[in-house]
Amino acid sequence: MKYLLKRGMATRRTTRISALIQAELGRLTSREQSLEGTLLTFTSVEVSPDLRNAYVYVSTLNEQLEPERILSLLSRVAREWQHEIGARLKIKYTPRLNFRFDANVKRGDRVMEIMHELEDLNPDGHANDE
Repeated sequence: MKYLLKRGMATRRTTRISALIQAELGRLTSREQSLEGTLLTFTSVEVSPDLRNAYVYVSTLNEQLEPERILSLLSRVAREWQHEIGARLKIKYTPRLNFRFDANVKRGDRVMEIMHELEDLNPDGHANDE
């Protein structure tokens, strides 16, 4: 991603705005009826140095929801949310919200599942018969 500074080099301002946007998104999600029952988590928000774009990473523990459907729902409300975030944060430029699905949570869960399966195996590679 060309627009981002190297990890750890984000300015205090972009870091602070990212955290504020993430908090506002949580608030907005809780009252959005079209997202009712989806149980979304905004895992991170990365704001470009010029504050024009915010890349919002979202995940869900509900495996029945397809990532494309989630992103479609979020894109429908993005403009309205952007306007509300701008009004609440009172910043000169409100970053354009770009939603992306974050599969890291799902991958992490799968790694933990594999580790638990390995723990249940004896050193000879056979499952415990307990």
